[in-house]
Amino acid sequence: MQNYITEILLGLNFIGVLYLVIRNSTRQEAANEEENHQAFLVKQQLVLREISELRVNVEDFHQSVKREIKQLRAERKAFEASLQIEKKKSKQVENLFLNDRYKEIFDLQQQGLSVEEIANKLEKGHGDVALILQLAAQERN
Repeated sequence: MQNYITEILLGLNFIGVLYLVIRNSTRQEAANEEENHQAFLVKQQLVLREISELRVNVEDFHQSVKREIKQLRAERKAFEASLQIEKKKSKQVENLFLNDRYKEIFDLQQQGLSVEEIANKLEKGHGDVALILQLAAQERN
């Protein structure tokens, strides 16, 4: 009978040891789980901070692009205006050249001579004189 009691006590002792091992293991898992949760929260905060910084950087970049576009549009407008000025200057130079070349025709027209009279006086074709006067009138308009 003493053997039985010893065996029962050993069995109970074994069950107690198993219980302590399981309980300690569960506590360890809970502690690991808590550590993992804390590490997750820390990483989550870092990610949120980085996302916030990225948003600020993207907004800064967006504003920078807007400023660049505005500046490019202004430069384009100025360039187009300078092109128009250059065109006008070129046309004025061309008109001066034509006015000098056909000065006699224009002077005679201002004196009141007709196309035929101008053509006869300058010994030019009637069509040529009429075309020159017509083109000059179009340029003035």
